[in-house]
Amino acid sequence: MRIKNELKNRRGITLIALVITIIILLILAGITIATITSDNGIIKNANEAKEQTEIAEEKEIIDMASLQAMGNNKRGNLVKEELQEQLDKITNDGKTEVSDNGEEFEVVFVDSNRYYTVDKEGNIVEEGKVVIDKSPGDITKDENGNNLKGDESEPYEIWCIEDLIEWSQNYKNYQNSNIILGKTLDFKSNYSYTNGKMLGCTSKEELKDLLTNTSGSGFTPIANFSSTFNGQGYEIQNMYINTEENAGLFSKASGKIENVKISGNITSTENNAGGIVAGDVDTTIALEINECENKAKVVASKKAGGGIAGYGNGIRISNCYNYGDIYSYGTDREYTESATGTAGGIVGTHCADIQDCGNEGNVSSTISAGGIIGYRNLEFNIVNCYNNGKITGATYSGGIIGETKTGTGNIYNCYNTGNIYSDSNSGGIAGHIYYGTTAHIYNCCNIGTITGKQNIGGIIGRSSAGTGSYTQYMPIIKNTYSMPSTLKGIGNFSTSEVITDEANIENIINSLNEYISNLDEIDKSSWKKWRLQENGYLAFE
Repeated sequence: MRIKNELKNRRGITLIALVITIIILLILAGITIATITSDNGIIKNANEAKEQTEIAEEKEIIDMASLQAMGNNKRGNLVKEELQEQLDKITNDGKTEVSDNGEEFEVVFVDSNRYYTVDKEGNIVEEGKVVIDKSPGDITKDENGNNLKGDESEPYEIWCIEDLIEWSQNYKNYQNSNIILGKTLDFKSNYSYTNGKMLGCTSKEELKDLLTNTSGSGFTPIANFSSTFNGQGYEIQNMYINTEENAGLFSKASGKIENVKISGNITSTENNAGGIVAGDVDTTIALEINECENKAKVVASKKAGGGIAGYGNGIRISNCYNYGDIYSYGTDREYTESATGTAGGIVGTHCADIQDCGNEGNVSSTISAGGIIGYRNLEFNIVNCYNNGKITGATYSGGIIGETKTGTGNIYNCYNTGNIYSDSNSGGIAGHIYYGTTAHIYNCCNIGTITGKQNIGGIIGRSSAGTGSYTQYMPIIKNTYSMPSTLKGIGNFSTSEVITDEANIENIINSLNEYISNLDEIDKSSWKKWRLQENGYLAFE
C-alpha cells in the first residue's frame, strides 16, 4: 500500500513537472516567435540587411557603368545612351531604365523598383523608391486608392506632382485639413509624376516641361493655406515659380507648416517671396513654421524676400534653416503694411518670434538686409539664432537684423560670423536701431567682418533710438561681444554703444555660457549653450 501511494505521489510530481515544463516551453516559444517577428525581430533585421546589400550592389553597378560610359566617350562626358548601354551589359537588357532630366540622369532597377539620381560626373546624389499613385490628382486617397478623412488620424496625402497641383488649383476644398507629404518630389524627375493629366496636359513629360520651363510661370503657389501640413522630412525639389503674385510653396498661410524642405528658384516680380510661404498680413500669431529648410534661390523684385517667409507679421518660426541666396530689389520704402527692398535669411519683413534658426545663404537687398530678419517695426523675439552668410544692403545691414523701427525687440543668445556690408549702416548684430525701438541685445557675439562707408559697429551700426528726444529708447546691451579686429570701415564709426573685448574667443564663450547659468530677470531656460568648432567658428551645443 505504501509503495502504491509513493507511485501516486511520484506520478503527481511528474505531471506537475511536465505541466511546468510545457508552460516554460510555451513561454520560450512565445519569446522566440516575438524575437523573430516583432518590429525589431530577426526577420525584419534580415530583410533590412538584404535590402541594404541590394542597394549597395545597385550603386556599384551604376558606378561601374558610369566609369565605362565616360571612358568610351571621347570628351569624357556621361550621356544617356552610353550609360544605358553599359548598364545593359552588366545587368542584361531590360533590367534598368535610364532617363535624362536635363541636369541629371535617373536610373531605375526594374526588379527592385528603386531609382537613383546620377549627376553628369557619374556621382549618385539621391536614391528612392518608385511609388505609383493609384489616384493621381486626388489627395483624399492614399497611394493605394484608399479613402482618407483629412484629420489627424488619417491626413490627406501628397504622393506625386499631380497631387500638389490639385491642392494648388482647388485649395478651398482642403481648408482646415491635415495634409502630409508621402515622399520626396522632384519637379524634374519623371518618377515624381504619375500620368501628367493636369493643367490640360496629356502626359507626364508634357506636364514636367510646363512646370520646369523657365520661360513660363512654373508652379502656382498654394493660396490662403489654413491647415496643418507635415512634410515628414521629405523635400520638394527643383520647384520653379515666376509670378507677379506672392511666390513660395504657399502664397499666404495660417495654421501650421512643419518638416519640409524646398529647393529650386522662386521669384515674385511684384510682391513678396519666400521659400516656404510668401506672406501673411495678419497682425496676430496666425502661423507656426517648424523644422523647415530652404535651399531655393528666392527673389522679391519689389517687396520682401526671405528664406522661410517673405512677409511674416503673424508668424512664429522655430528650428528652420536657410541655405539659398535671397534677394530683394525694391526701392520705395513703405512703413505701413509692408516694406519694400528688404531681405532676410529667415524672414524678409516682420516676424513675431524666431527661435533656434540659422542662415547659411547670401542675403542682398537695395535697402535692408539681415541674416535672420531684414526689417521689423513691431515687437519681436529672436533667440538662439545665427548667421554665417554674407549680408549686403544698400542702406542697412545686420548679421541678425537689418533694421528695426518701433516696438520692443529682443535679440537673445545669437551670433554672427558672416561678412556684413552696407553703404550707410552696418552692424554685426543690427544695422540700424531706429527711434521708438526698445532694443535688448543680451549674450550675443560677432566675429564677422563689418565694412561700409559710414556708421559701422561690431554690434549696432547706428542707433537713432537713444538720441535727441528718444533717449529713453537707448539700446540695452548685456554680455555681448564683438572682436575689435572685425571693423573694417572706411568712414565714420557708429556712435551707438558697442561692447568689444580683446580676450580670445575661448574666454568669450566661457563668459556667454556663464551668463546663461546665472539667473536674473530673464528666463534663460530655452537658451542654448555655446561651443567653438574646429574651424574657429562659433556654434551652439
